[in-house]
Amino acid sequence: KDKNSGVKLMGFGHRVYKNYDPRAKLMQETCKEVLKEMGLENDPLFKLAMALEKIALEDEYFVSRKLYPNVDFYSGIVQRAIGIPVPLFTAIFALARTVGWIAQLNEMIGDPEYKIGRPRQLFNGSVQRDVKPINAR
Repeated sequence: KDKNSGVKLMGFGHRVYKNYDPRAKLMQETCKEVLKEMGLENDPLFKLAMALEKIALEDEYFVSRKLYPNVDFYSGIVQRAIGIPVPLFTAIFALARTVGWIAQLNEMIGDPEYKIGRPRQLFNGSVQRDVKPINAR
């Protein structure tokens, strides 16, 4: 809650959804199903996550700022439950969004009347590079 602490609480709030993220409700249900199926409802880390969820949904600070648990809060719990290493979470989050990103790109390119501008990147690097096999390094 201290803006000067330099600490960000990830997994709460969403820049587009100014209320509860509708995807988060579905992921919350999936999260609970996964934890139950895997017998992890009482794992200390998962119990802590559920306590944080309860606080965020009831605490005036979070509620007044509309900082509800978002889809990544729950998907992060699911990823840990199924054994995905924490360093891979960001890659998995990005992978899950790839279809949407490609759909947006196709929509933008395919309609010359399209008015919503989205940032683009133009690759200026080498088209092909020689890469040594791992066992030859």
